Order: sequence, then C-alpha cells, then structure tokens
Amino acid sequence: MKTQVIINTEVIGFHNYPNAPEKVLFLRNKHRHIFTIKAGFEVQILDREKEIYILQNDIEDYLYKVYGNPCNFNEMSCEMIAKEVIEFCEPDNCKWVEVLEDNKGGARVEL
Repeated sequence: MKTQVIINTEVIGFHNYPNAPEKVLFLRNKHRHIFTIKAGFEVQILDREKEIYILQNDIEDYLYKVYGNPCNFNEMSCEMIAKEVIEFCEPDNCKWVEVLEDNKGGARVEL
C-alpha cells in the first residue's frame, strides 16, 4: 500500500506567453493568475509523518523568495513552475506537483 499526504496552496502571480497563438494573442501580455499548487508526498507513517501546513508554507516561502510577492514568473509555463516546485520538494519525498491557472487548467509533473 502507498500513502501520500496531499497539499493544496495558492500564490498570486503574473506571467506571459510570448509565442501565444493568434487565437489567444492576449496571453502575450503579462497577466495575473491565482496559481493553485497541489502536491503529493509519499509517507510511511500514517500518523502525521509530514505536516501539511509546514509543506504548504515551505512551497509558498520558496516561491516568494525566488519570484517575489506577488510572484513574477515572467515567461514560465505551468509545466516549468511545476518542475521547479517538484525539484524543490523532492527531498521531502514529493511524487507529483500540479500547477493550475485560476483552478481551470494547468500542468502535472510526476517523478
């Protein structure tokens, strides 16, 4: 049996997509999103081996330290943000990260 602790947090941020297709030309400009970040951390002990509030705060603190508050992700895609978060969280046995824009769509990265 495998067990994971799942966190869900949000950061406000901006990014842009310089090569956006004509149908979504507006994405070339810097625009704001609420980035929802979800992650799964494998655990062995079923009694709070990992504290969700600490994991959430660690991710938020990391992103604010690197990208400011609100986060300025520049040209980063959800895929790129998810990859960076999973690399940051990997020592805590993180197995997957999702980054969603306004909780409508985004990307998932798995180890």
